[in-house]
Amino acid sequence: MLISNSKTLLATLLSSTAIFSAISFHSEKAAAGELIVPAYFYPSATGSDWDKLNITAARNPTTVIMNPNSGPGEAVDPNYVRTVENLHSAGGKVVGYISTAYSNRPISDVINDINRYVALYQIDGFFIDEMTPDADPSHILYYQSVYNYIKALSPGYEVIGNPGTNTQEAYASIPLADKLVVFEARNSNYNTYTSSGWQTNYPSNRFINIVYDTPISTLVDVMKYAASNNIGGVFITSGDGSNPYNALPSYWNQETDLAKSLPTQP
Repeated sequence: MLISNSKTLLATLLSSTAIFSAISFHSEKAAAGELIVPAYFYPSATGSDWDKLNITAARNPTTVIMNPNSGPGEAVDPNYVRTVENLHSAGGKVVGYISTAYSNRPISDVINDINRYVALYQIDGFFIDEMTPDADPSHILYYQSVYNYIKALSPGYEVIGNPGTNTQEAYASIPLADKLVVFEARNSNYNTYTSSGWQTNYPSNRFINIVYDTPISTLVDVMKYAASNNIGGVFITSGDGSNPYNALPSYWNQETDLAKSLPTQP
């Protein structure tokens, strides 16, 4: 359902506080690390990589980011409706992609996208992309307001924030997101990544690494490095270029198995 009085609700939320505040190999789905998949490819009616994600979701905790048109698009797409239903049936979750342009996008436009996702699709939350990583109070207020708005719609919605780099503890403590992507870059930059010290104060499942341009020869090492940094969610792909996420990597089955090595603390 669309929210008809967004401005009034947003004004209230702007002044409110936030609403909510070891490597192992197991075969059980609950014990596996989480796969956070930017599925920026179309779910064609005749089959696509989305169908592979149904198999993944039955084996591992899996959250898929849907992105019909750099956001929800203007109208419902039956193919997305079908694939979201199928992924839910397999045990996975789906979150909607939201662009924020590092807080430069008008918050009213962000809210319109949130409302449109809710109206069009049965989603489980939102992926807040292009999030600032700094301590600027105006940036923190911006993302706190988005977070609070989402949680006011439904406390069960999950909010994944993507600064794509190490960020301030306030992003986790206020919070501005339930989970944070604290690395998104090429594999060649990954061996110099070290998670912020404050992250040890929080469960590993609140932190995500996304590593692209990763050859299969380094897949195991990348997964081990994520685990050593106490990262509970990953997406690793061989993709590169303007959209590294336009397909699943050829080694997706291996990655699904290796995700069981990630920390799984609650």
